[in-house]
Amino acid sequence: MMQYHVSSKTAAYTSVSNEIPKHYQQHRLPGATYTECLQGPFGTVLRQMIENGEWIVQQAQFFISKMVRIYPVALEPLGVLHCMLSGSVPTVLSGFGDVLLRENAIQFFYVPAGKGNMALFSKGYYESFQVGLSANYLSNFSQNGSALSEQLQQLEQAAPKGSNAGTCPLSLQALDQIGKIKHCELQGHRRKLYYQARINDLMLLYLHALDDRQQLAVVNGNRYEKEMRQLASYITENLENPLMIGQLAGKMGLQLQVMEKEFKKVHQQTIKSFIQDQRMKKACMLLADGKMTIIDVAYTVGYSDAAYFANTFKKQTGLTPTEYQKRAKGSTDKDVQ
Repeated sequence: MMQYHVSSKTAAYTSVSNEIPKHYQQHRLPGATYTECLQGPFGTVLRQMIENGEWIVQQAQFFISKMVRIYPVALEPLGVLHCMLSGSVPTVLSGFGDVLLRENAIQFFYVPAGKGNMALFSKGYYESFQVGLSANYLSNFSQNGSALSEQLQQLEQAAPKGSNAGTCPLSLQALDQIGKIKHCELQGHRRKLYYQARINDLMLLYLHALDDRQQLAVVNGNRYEKEMRQLASYITENLENPLMIGQLAGKMGLQLQVMEKEFKKVHQQTIKSFIQDQRMKKACMLLADGKMTIIDVAYTVGYSDAAYFANTFKKQTGLTPTEYQKRAKGSTDKDVQ
C-alpha cells in the first residue's frame, strides 16, 4: 500500500517505529498485521494495515502540527479505493496532476509504482481509509463496461500514469461498512471473510454512486458538460489573466445566464467561486514553494492589487500570505517540506 515519506533531509529529524505510542492507543486498528508510526517536527503519521493476498486495508491518520509536504510512495502499481474521513488535502498524483482528497468523499485511483506523488498538509487532523485491490480481485468489479475498466487495464499493464475513476460523496452506508471493518472483533478465518464481505459492499456502494452520478447527468440533460469542463480547464490554465465572466461567455459562444447555470450544474459551484478557489489553491502552492515574493504570487494568480489579494487570501485560509509563507519557510528551514 501507500507509504508516506518526507524529504531526505527531514528524515534526519524523524523517527520510525512499529509501535503505537501510548497516547494514540485509542486509534489501534483491530486485526492490523502491520503498524508504522512516523514522528518528526511536523507531527505524527500513524499507518496501520490489514494484509491479505488479494486485498489490503489501510488506515492512515495524520496528526499535523506544522505545514508539511508528505510524499506518498507506492512500491508497486495499486488500485486503491480511497475514503477521506477527516480533512481535505490537495495532492498531486504522478502522471495525472492535481487531485483534491476531499473530506467525506470516496474515489478510486490507479497509482503507478514509484515516487512523483505529493500531498500538502496544513496544521490539523486528517484520516483516510484505503482498500488496495489486486488486478484479479478488481476484475470482479470491472465487467461489462464498468467505470473501473480503465483502472483495471492500467493496473494489469503497470501503466506509468495515474488516474481517478471519479469522486462521489461518502454515503452513510459506506461509512457504516468502514466502521464495521475498523471495529471488527472476530478472529481467524471468520474475520477474513467478514472483511472481504465489507470490502465487497464498499466497492458496490461506490459503483452504485458512480452510476447515480451518470444517470443524474442524463436526466438533467446536460448537453454542455464537455464545454463546461473545457471552460474549467481554460480557467486553471489562465489564472494570471482577468477572467471576466462576460468575456468567458463570449469565448464560449453562450449567453451569460446559460453558461453560469450549466457550469454550476457540472461543477457544483459558481464560476466566480471556482476562479477564486483555483487562484487560492495555486497561491498556496506558490507561497509554500517559497521561490516567489508575495507580490509576484499575487500577479501570477491574477491579482493586480497585492493588498486585495492579501485580504482575499486571509478570508479563504485564515492566514495572511506573509504568515502562510513564513510557516512554509520555517518548515523548509528545519528541513520539513
